[in-house]
Amino acid sequence: MPSSSVLSVPAAIGVVTLCLGVLSCLYIIRDQRRRPAPAMPVMTWVWPINALWAGPLAVWAYRSLGAGRLPRNGERGSASAGPGMTRAMDMARMDMSGRDMPGMSGKRARPFWQSVVTGTLHCGAGCTLADLVGPWLFRLAPFTLWGHAMYGEWALEYVLALLFGVGFQYAGLASMTRRRGAALWWRAFKVDVLSLTAWQVGMYAWMAVCMFVLGLPLSPASPVFWFMMQVSMLCGFMTSYPMNWALIRTGVKTAM
Repeated sequence: MPSSSVLSVPAAIGVVTLCLGVLSCLYIIRDQRRRPAPAMPVMTWVWPINALWAGPLAVWAYRSLGAGRLPRNGERGSASAGPGMTRAMDMARMDMSGRDMPGMSGKRARPFWQSVVTGTLHCGAGCTLADLVGPWLFRLAPFTLWGHAMYGEWALEYVLALLFGVGFQYAGLASMTRRRGAALWWRAFKVDVLSLTAWQVGMYAWMAVCMFVLGLPLSPASPVFWFMMQVSMLCGFMTSYPMNWALIRTGVKTAM
């Protein structure tokens, strides 16, 4: 049938991109075990989760912006270095993600755009988990919103994204302050809700195109669905990046 032949190409591409995503995720998990632990421990989850949709692009970001840019454990011995040199090398190897260095000329440890990319991916990790879990949960308990099941599924995934996203944001903030409890949870919510919403808007826009314009199957049992979901995550990144730029520039969100 013509329709099946049309769908066979996206399905084949979907299988390839899904394999690349899983392999990239496994690579980052394996590589992180050989690197110094980041100052913000939650980033050890952020990078492999984003690799599920970004594939080799996430590997590049991890190697360029994350712990992957640091020397592997044991690669640079310091036995012959003096105490001052050892401390300097240790400082150079530290991943200062999410921390400004006011004592060092007031400059951030990395270019601003890199902080925005990292912050956007931090937000995207929660959205990715929600969009992995949400479609299956919705199949177990479907419901309609405004007369359409798609809106019901989107609502469920938004709530899940908010729960995961605020959790990731709380973990990030907790690594930078000794404060805990309701006040920090509220701060995490305020920081994450705008960037997360911007991400979901981009994702929903692409999935709507897939459903109403391209007429592609939106069943989680289809590789086409997950290929389109990967594309929608890229759209979410693009719509969330300007929001994160503004939030970090205005001081609402801490640079990572």
